[in-house]
Amino acid sequence: MKVSSIDCRRLKRVIRKECGSFLIVDCRPYFEFTNSSISGSVNVNLNSVVVRRCREGLVPAQFVIPDEGSLLRLRKGSISTVIALDDRTPHWQKLKKDSIAQLVINTLSHIASGANICFLKGGYENFQSNYPELCTEVKAVVQTEPEPETRTIRPCEPLSFHKPDYDQGKPVEILPFLYLGSAYQASRQDYLSGLRITALLNLSRRELQPAGDHYDYKWIPVEDNNMADISSHFQEAIDFIDHVKQSGGKVLVHCEAGISRSPTICMAYIMRTQRLQLEEAFDLIKQRRALVSPNFSFMGQLQQFESEVLASAPLGHVATPEPATPCPQESASFFTSEFASTFTTKNFEPSVFSLPTSFLAPLPLQSPGHRQFKLSPITALP
Repeated sequence: MKVSSIDCRRLKRVIRKECGSFLIVDCRPYFEFTNSSISGSVNVNLNSVVVRRCREGLVPAQFVIPDEGSLLRLRKGSISTVIALDDRTPHWQKLKKDSIAQLVINTLSHIASGANICFLKGGYENFQSNYPELCTEVKAVVQTEPEPETRTIRPCEPLSFHKPDYDQGKPVEILPFLYLGSAYQASRQDYLSGLRITALLNLSRRELQPAGDHYDYKWIPVEDNNMADISSHFQEAIDFIDHVKQSGGKVLVHCEAGISRSPTICMAYIMRTQRLQLEEAFDLIKQRRALVSPNFSFMGQLQQFESEVLASAPLGHVATPEPATPCPQESASFFTSEFASTFTTKNFEPSVFSLPTSFLAPLPLQSPGHRQFKLSPITALP
């Protein structure tokens, strides 16, 4: 495989002179990419599951180049140069064998139809420090809160959001009464009304109050990192979703982006109520919202939850999940085989998932002005 390293100055010339004949593939994590990236670059859609599966092989093309137009141009030979980059690696030969950038380069060398494969020296950090004018950046708004002991609880003003790149549609239906989406989608009154949503379950660190007081609302604050103990909130979330179902309503489960925390809760719910294995729950959610990618710790906690669910299932009981829209055969078989080989006891590093059972202290989950209710215990399936 012939790969060359290019410096920032040469990439600048490529961007300025080779309009339309090059492709920049950013191998950094999704949120780093959305916060700041080289203008016109595309971000790979790889999560820990895909990476673990492909350490020694190739990644399906649609995960490396999720933008269909760019992938089509690459396969047709319309792109002469592909530049891969990570955060700061000085040279492609310094890449770790199982790094995302290395996996991407391995795959590009097989699908790039004769294009030159290059790696950016010093990665995005080096390029951005030298040519910030060629980069896009989203400045985060930092919100501060009073200390807990002095905090005055009062109704929050409804928040408004700019439509992010990852949300080009409405919340997706997981079950007839269960929807999955993002904070932006939860802020759209037209989306909620059109789907007849009656309740919101918010898994982000911010209390994003719905407009008006006609929604059942629950806030479970969870961080999206490898230290967060999301599994301690599974039953609480399941109870809330079941309450909405039993009352004849529909609930939208969301976090900030609808990528990690809220999909984890939806998986836990359908695993418990439909008696599904983790691989089946993941595949079902992935079919509905392709960009879901729970962090590796959340996947480990779901794997532990799976053992509890299967242990409590009646002997011989096989549940039939809600019908799902078929996903592309390549993706479906890829994920099915991945879970069969990955989520077994022997493949997990115990230290990664030795998490506290109550890492996050409970915070107030209901604010004044919102309907109060008493949750009924979840009813076990026959």
